[in-house]
Order: sequence, then structure tokens, then C-alpha cells
Amino acid sequence: MKKKNFLIIGGAGFIGRSIIKKIDRKKINIHILDLRDQNRKYFKNKKSIHIYNGDICNKQVFDKLKKRFDKVFFLAAETSTYLCEQNPLKCTRTNIIGMLNFSEWCIETKPKEIIFTSSMAVYGLKAANIKETTKLNPISNYGISKLIGEKIILQLSKLKLKVKIFRLFNVYGPGQDYNNLNQGMLSIYLIQALKNKKVLIKGSTNRYRDFIFIEDVVDVLISNFKTGKNLIYNLGNGKKIIVKSLLKKIFKNLDLNYKVRDIGSHAGDTFGSYANINRINKKGFKLKYNLNDGLKKTIESLKGTNEYSRYFNR
Repeated sequence: MKKKNFLIIGGAGFIGRSIIKKIDRKKINIHILDLRDQNRKYFKNKKSIHIYNGDICNKQVFDKLKKRFDKVFFLAAETSTYLCEQNPLKCTRTNIIGMLNFSEWCIETKPKEIIFTSSMAVYGLKAANIKETTKLNPISNYGISKLIGEKIILQLSKLKLKVKIFRLFNVYGPGQDYNNLNQGMLSIYLIQALKNKKVLIKGSTNRYRDFIFIEDVVDVLISNFKTGKNLIYNLGNGKKIIVKSLLKKIFKNLDLNYKVRDIGSHAGDTFGSYANINRINKKGFKLKYNLNDGLKKTIESLKGTNEYSRYFNR
């Protein structure tokens, strides 16, 4: 049987690398487009993967991709709300100009399926049990850029290209970049607690989020379900987790005393969000991990790394 070709744009990122681990290499050829430094960091000795180096802000980068791919995952983005507020130009270049370049390439090459990861940030300040049909009101540069990305992808669907958009809530799990303390609430708190035995938080501990484990995310992203008329899906756990509760779980699992200090919120920060996941559930998906199980698995994987094992042994 002829092998299929999958392209992962932003494949060196947390979700991209997790998808690669799950894909059956006997049936699928994997192609990666990402920045050169990222590719060298994660795929230096991966001869079985087709590597393309480049910045999606550069339109000519897409000229390297001549195949008609069976599935394309567009994951590349500036994903930190905080950094997008600090550097809106970089956010615009990556999340909007990069998306426009991608869409032009899609029109020319016509991939068989396009998967785009959007964000819960499109909903705005508060999003409780939020449905995909709710009116969108992003309050951050990041949220606005993701909403524009959605609109561009939906235009591709009008050209008869097959698309799926997933609004990700707080994704966590093994494989996150633990050196990046500007992205990923759970991983930020976990590493702070591990290193410093306390956590500095930006905003109230009464804020709430929806945490979904990386393996559940990947299972949905690589699936082949038919969309019908609905092209957009929330991808969360559907559970409201208050920040204070999350922090207590982290300190308990690390067997540390609870020490937290609020250093003030930043512009564009969502107060609370958790997903209504009825739409994706109707496609037959059942999440495998709750927060307790996912957090334990994340900590166990972290204990196995050379970089951080010394903190557990103090």
C-alpha cells in the first residue's frame, strides 16, 4: 500500500513532536517545516523524517513543499499571550502573515486535509462552558491573531478544501519546553514549584482554566472523523479547574508546602475559560486522562530527565 504524506508545520513544537510519536511510520511519511534551530534541536538524527528549514513569514519557504500532502497540520504560531502583548509585531508576522502565506500555498497545492489549531483565547475574558457557536470577543493580540487565522482557514473551505479547526484549551503533558516560563500555565507553575519551592502567579488564584492532556489532544488531531457542516471544535477536558486548586495539586504531588505569591496580572490575560465539548464528544471521542492522572504522568516523565532530576533529589 502506498504510504501517505503528512506535513507538520511547526513540527518541532510541543504538539508537533507529540503527533510524530503517535504516527505509524510504516504507513505515513512525515515532513516537518520549522525554524532551523528548532529542527536541529529535536530532529538532528531523525533520518526517517523529511526536514524543511524556514520561517513561515517568508513566502518563499513554501516553495520547498512541492507535494500534494494527504494531511497538513498547521501548528506554527507565537503561542504565548504574554509575549504577544509584549511584541505585537512578532505576533502579527507569525500568526497572520504566516497564515496568509500558508493559505496561498494551500490554494496552489490543494492538500487533501488541513488541520488548524486555534485557541480558547478567541472567546475573551470569561468563557464558562463555552460553545463553538458563542459570539467571539478576544481581548488579547494572541486571541485576535488566532481569530483571523480561523477566518482565513474557513475561506479555504469555501474553495472546497477539507479543513478542521480545533480551539485548544490549556494543553499540558510530557514534552513541553520547561525552560519557557512564558507559555503553558501548568508547566510554568510546576517548574517554579520544583525549582524554587514556591510559585509566582500573574493574577488571582480564583481564575479558572480547562486542562487537557497532550495524548488526548493528539488522538483527536490525527483522527479521520467526518466533519459535516461543523468545522470548528473545542478541544478541552470540559472541566472547570480553579487556579488555587491546580496549585494545591502540584504542591501535593511534589510533596512540598504550599507557597504562592501574586505578582499582578498582565494585559490580555483571560480570567476564566472552560469548554463545552459536546460537539467533539458526538464524534465518538472519550478523553482518557483527567487532571490528576495527567499531572502524575507529567511529573513522572519530568523526573526522568537529566536537566531537572537534581531538583527532585534535593
